[in-house]
Amino acid sequence: MSSKQSRSRRRLVAASFAAIAAAALLGATPSALAQTPAQSDIVITALDRDQAQAFVSQLATAPASDDQMGRWNNSICIGVAGLPARQGQFIADRIAQRAHVVGLEPGAPGCAPNVSVVVAPDGNAMAQQMFARDESLFAYRYETGVSTLGREAFDRFLNTERPVRWWHVTRTMSADGEAIGSGGTTPSASGGWEGVQTVRSNGSLLRSTTRQDFSRVVIVVDARRVGSTQLAALADYLAMVALAQIDPEANTSTYPTIMNLFSDRGGGVAVTGMTDWDVAYLEGLYATNRDAPSPEAQQADIARRMLNRRAS
Repeated sequence: MSSKQSRSRRRLVAASFAAIAAAALLGATPSALAQTPAQSDIVITALDRDQAQAFVSQLATAPASDDQMGRWNNSICIGVAGLPARQGQFIADRIAQRAHVVGLEPGAPGCAPNVSVVVAPDGNAMAQQMFARDESLFAYRYETGVSTLGREAFDRFLNTERPVRWWHVTRTMSADGEAIGSGGTTPSASGGWEGVQTVRSNGSLLRSTTRQDFSRVVIVVDARRVGSTQLAALADYLAMVALAQIDPEANTSTYPTIMNLFSDRGGGVAVTGMTDWDVAYLEGLYATNRDAPSPEAQQADIARRMLNRRAS
């Protein structure tokens, strides 16, 4: 994709998000969120090798058509719609702070959002409205070199009882950051493209010639299901799913993690913000080899880095 096409695509996404933001602002009920954010300390608990590996395996997911886990490259631009300016800015700032810890830079003022957070009174209705307005926002039909979790996962995104839902669009890049890959007309259930021949890399057993960069993520918050959740805790939850592609079906009930925010079972720890495990996971994800030959290799490296971080 040329730089001109890339800029055009970013402008289209920005325009789409602006329209969605206007619709969300008309219908959201932000009073459902706790008004006073509680600044929480990171919860620190011990972990061993088996726990670290199991935790990573539970959280991590990626399109079946990809050979690696995805992550952001250098910077992110955060847009928040459906909340008063002060609350929206708090969430955007918290995501930016968490991103900075793992080496990412916030976008300049006026940047086109590639992390779009929309708060609405009915998450299903908003997700369906967004899809009807702009299918390309979700890479549903065609975009060169792009993959997602596929149609079945997208159906679950459109219709779910979860208070927060997220959808990542990932682009295949060369190991040194050049856009490559082939598109198609319809995504398969596994996240690839039907009717398109896929060309695999000829990398070594230790390195691939490709990597997976997040192109954009759309997050929809159902204000009624979120209830009286503290804004700081919600912001950390949104940061976690914005910075990493987390399996929405992951069973994290036995682990101390922000992903238990909307669960009755919190791994024995009250969930008030990101835990040490969460931060270690994100740091491991952004430190692992981007051109590793498989998601499994990356997951093992993330678990190792989590343990080393605790030992240092």
